[in-house]
Amino acid sequence: MPLVSSSGEQWFGERERVGLEQRIQVRGVLYEGRSDYQSIRVLDTVPFGRALILDGVLQTTETDEFIYHEMLVHPVLISLSQPERVLIIGGGDGGCLRRALEHRLREVVQVELDRAVVETCRRYLPRVSSGAFDDTRLHLLFADGYEFVEEAQEPFDAIIVDLTDPLPPGPSLRLFTAEFYQLVRRILKEDGLMVTQSSSPLLLTDELLRIYVNLKAVFPLVRVCLAPVPSYPGVLWSFTLASGGNDPLALDEATVRQRLEARGISPRYYSPQMHLASFALPPFLADLLAEPERFQDLKASQPVAQ
Repeated sequence: MPLVSSSGEQWFGERERVGLEQRIQVRGVLYEGRSDYQSIRVLDTVPFGRALILDGVLQTTETDEFIYHEMLVHPVLISLSQPERVLIIGGGDGGCLRRALEHRLREVVQVELDRAVVETCRRYLPRVSSGAFDDTRLHLLFADGYEFVEEAQEPFDAIIVDLTDPLPPGPSLRLFTAEFYQLVRRILKEDGLMVTQSSSPLLLTDELLRIYVNLKAVFPLVRVCLAPVPSYPGVLWSFTLASGGNDPLALDEATVRQRLEARGISPRYYSPQMHLASFALPPFLADLLAEPERFQDLKASQPVAQ
């Protein structure tokens, strides 16, 4: 969406639903281009600093990325006593990679479709990755995430799916299907966990419910946790975790604290208290997730679509 001028000011507008648009004031455009897959812009915004925009949709900002990336990564990896090998699908801004490497992993394999996103973020949003792309433990591949998982053989302790919203005509649609989650489970270790960002429970409820239904078709244990990300539509954001039985809620505060201290991690948002509190769902959402079969249009084999 082009920038809108109003009284000499520039604003970035993102339409979330019919009749609803979120606007952020912009100081200037730092980069604008197009890759083989999507349009890419980096804006200097007034409230959030530098922001990455893909196909007209805000992906991350310097100011609040730490909330999103900590809550995508830490609940999963803290739930593992000794994670060593992690797969990240997407995450081209490097924020997810940065937090994963804090866990003293032996290896991170990151599969990002669009090389241009990584190159743009390394140049214009270096604070997000903070040098993570130079870590020798990283094996970075520019490839299709679905095809990589389909062909992978060696198992992972955790798989983190950090993709653009699952809305057409985006390139990530089939990475939110039950078929993809079945492939993911095949390469997870027995006690391994996976996590995916799963949109706004308030404004993008259909997307969250479809992800939940698709994961429930594959994994016996699925949990949703919440965190506020002020630059995202509706502010309240969801993350959905799944496993063969390893339950993040089985941890107590003391264990979370001990693991954070042992790994030398000092998060800015995530904490032992927040680990448990983030899984406490408001009744409206708990009720929806308790009876997803009420939503007859949510078919486990279909990709998420708006």
